[in-house]
Amino acid sequence: MIEDLVNSAKNGNAEAFGELYGIYALDMYRFAYYYVGSSQTAEDCVGDAVCAAFEKIRDLKKADAFKSWLFKILRNCCNAALRDKKQSAANVEFTLMRDLQAPESDSSESLSLKAALRELADDEREIITLYFSCGYTSKEISQITGINHATVRSKIKRGTEKLRKKLEI
Repeated sequence: MIEDLVNSAKNGNAEAFGELYGIYALDMYRFAYYYVGSSQTAEDCVGDAVCAAFEKIRDLKKADAFKSWLFKILRNCCNAALRDKKQSAANVEFTLMRDLQAPESDSSESLSLKAALRELADDEREIITLYFSCGYTSKEISQITGINHATVRSKIKRGTEKLRKKLEI
């Protein structure tokens, strides 16, 4: 079904593209929010990524690669926003329990997690965010980031352990 929508969107069907956006919108926002640390900036990044993807969808070679292609565009938009605003990706808020009901909570647990995330390398933070906040598999994260699948698994394990030690979970 998704491949049919992608092929239809590649042929100029805006409604098909809209359906694709509907499928990935929440995950895109979650990723962007936890990557840039601001709801407004996340919304801007998602909007920029959707516009860029719509403009470039005809360039997509394989319909089954749509999701990873879309998230690469989103990641690039997030990185550009961080550079433009001179923000640090360390300002990401995150929850290991996927409690995303109130993502801008300033509870002491959220602040502790934010501090622990600051100590992770940028690539670890990105991978951990995709894994826990969006629920992507290590294989999907590998496709999105271009990092070897085995390396992604090891970064998930090491990053999670670092967070556990910092948070004493």
